[in-house]
Amino acid sequence: MRHMDQPIWQINITPFVDVLLAVLIIVMIAAPMLTRGINVNLPKAGSSKSKVAIKDIVISIDKNGVFYIGRRRSSIKSIRSIIIRHKNRRVLIKADTAVPYGTVVRFIDMTKSLGITKIGLLTTPRKAK
Repeated sequence: MRHMDQPIWQINITPFVDVLLAVLIIVMIAAPMLTRGINVNLPKAGSSKSKVAIKDIVISIDKNGVFYIGRRRSSIKSIRSIIIRHKNRRVLIKADTAVPYGTVVRFIDMTKSLGITKIGLLTTPRKAK
């Protein structure tokens, strides 16, 4: 039999589990919102394995040929200035399938002329048959 003046040595983990479940729910809700750039119809490729890092510069080109940095509509001039300021970062191009090939090539050429060597094209993974 335990005496009333002795401390209780049991740890109650119920509040800890409650907090962890709340954080898990918040992360599950917020994770899909963390995709970078606008929604475009990306080409499909079997070797689509690159992951977008937070420090990457994601340039999106919609089907009308409008350029975006993240979700913000941008001009080529402002994109150039951002790329010049962040030359050590990787530039990822997220172009809609309806964008003419020449537009993407001209953008890659402009990016390379600024001294950027890390350039990638984002694609959608091809579904296995």
